[in-house]
Amino acid sequence: MDPNGMTWASYERNLRIKKRSPRTIQGYQEAVDQLVDFHDGEDLLELTREQIEAYLLDVMERHSVSTAANRHRSLRAFYNWAVAEELLTASPMARIPAPAVPVEPVPVVPDDILIKLLRACAGTDYDARRDTAIIRLWCEPGSPRVSEMAGLTLDDLDLRHDQIRILGKGSKVRVIPFGAKTGQALDRFLRVRRNHRDAKRYEHLWLASRGKPLSASGLYQMLERRCFEAGIDRIHPHQLRHTAAHVWADSEGSEADAMVLFGWSSPEMPRRYGASAKVERAQRAARRISPADRI
Repeated sequence: MDPNGMTWASYERNLRIKKRSPRTIQGYQEAVDQLVDFHDGEDLLELTREQIEAYLLDVMERHSVSTAANRHRSLRAFYNWAVAEELLTASPMARIPAPAVPVEPVPVVPDDILIKLLRACAGTDYDARRDTAIIRLWCEPGSPRVSEMAGLTLDDLDLRHDQIRILGKGSKVRVIPFGAKTGQALDRFLRVRRNHRDAKRYEHLWLASRGKPLSASGLYQMLERRCFEAGIDRIHPHQLRHTAAHVWADSEGSEADAMVLFGWSSPEMPRRYGASAKVERAQRAARRISPADRI
């Protein structure tokens, strides 16, 4: 095995020990592989700061700034690991600043659009019951990430207490409650799920109509299909998570509680989510309080 292959194998093992998701590992591998290819197979552990900067500049010229920022983040993690393993005395990434990514708030989804989306799922068949339950759960405070939604099992669902257990990033577990309508949707889904041909074969909560667990890709496709049927612009699952965060903030839910429900580890995250609607929230708060009306 070539030196770079051996180095990557060691690093990948470390990532698996840290229980990084396959998608995260794939992102790291793409950054490392591209860096190696850019410099014609040179040893990763011998590359200089200037060589890495040249690669990142090339990424920025051919792709977006956000892609370059992702590559920077992945390579920084790799070289920090190399230092920790004493493969290097210092990281060549130490003095390379991350590309500044313009903040583009994710638009929240208005209620009338959500209603149209749910109407597109109307029906009593398996797909209708399943898709309604998924979309409603995505709209709850603590809205699961796509990978979290795909990973849900029957044991994670507690209809007695109307809550669901989420296995999140870094194997962190959180429990999020859900409202009566979501509980009803989940209850109705479980009833039709019992008649699914593979109901006893898989422990996963969401099954495709023809069998096998619904993957993250399948969830994206389901939502895209339902948007098309509803006659609305495409909605990404992440928009529903941002919308849930916006509604939470708009209802004066605390940032501390939001961090618990949504599985955030940084206080910056509650401020970032739902940022596109912060002006609207501020204006409504001003009208509600209206200090001048007291005079």
